[in-house]
Amino acid sequence: MPTTLHIKSLLLINIILTSSILLSKSILDSFIIFVLGLISLIIFYNTTKLKHYLLFINKFRVLFITLLIFQLLLRRQGDIYFSWYFIKITESGVFYAFNSILRYLVILLSATMLGSASPYQMIKALRTWKMPEIITIVVSFTIQFLRILQIDFKILNQNLQKRNITFKGMPLKKRFALISNLIIPIIGNLFSNIKHKVTAMELNGYAINNKTIPFRYQKCKFYDYIFILTFLGVIIYVLYF
Repeated sequence: MPTTLHIKSLLLINIILTSSILLSKSILDSFIIFVLGLISLIIFYNTTKLKHYLLFINKFRVLFITLLIFQLLLRRQGDIYFSWYFIKITESGVFYAFNSILRYLVILLSATMLGSASPYQMIKALRTWKMPEIITIVVSFTIQFLRILQIDFKILNQNLQKRNITFKGMPLKKRFALISNLIIPIIGNLFSNIKHKVTAMELNGYAINNKTIPFRYQKCKFYDYIFILTFLGVIIYVLYF
């Protein structure tokens, strides 16, 4: 794992990050929390990882733009900022549109950081918190979902390019139909793989007979606690002061 901090520090940072974005009550608070997440990504990893995250967001740009437009148009409460025939942009629409986008960006950011940790490392970290073994195993494998999905999409895109299949110039209706036909089997296969891995571990006695592999736990270092406390303090200040 490329991070210099402990895996448990990574888990705690992401728990704080995703929880705080749900508690934020203003667009400014959500934006600051998002920026703190980006800073954490660079600290835990490097600018190359940030570039990968931005490229991943770019792949979902159509989804984000669609979400933004629907939130702007469907929310009608609050002061009216713009009105033209049946189109109304209100205070509530602006808040929910941008706040929703920032929440999804934070969730993707968290998944990007956690996706770099192997299931082996996740199991080690979660066991130190005395979590039930079945939860530990399922969470450790499921948390890799986004990274595996990204790899599968990359392979799929390469295969389509070899066959000279492109989405450019294709009508929107056909584009969505093709994407749906490609995405559903990929996601189904991912869940199937996760299920088989968990089942294989259960058949070996994990989570049933407390048959576990003895791990050597590396303790958190001093700078782990400093970073977590500093991050938590900044988040509390942003939300409540």
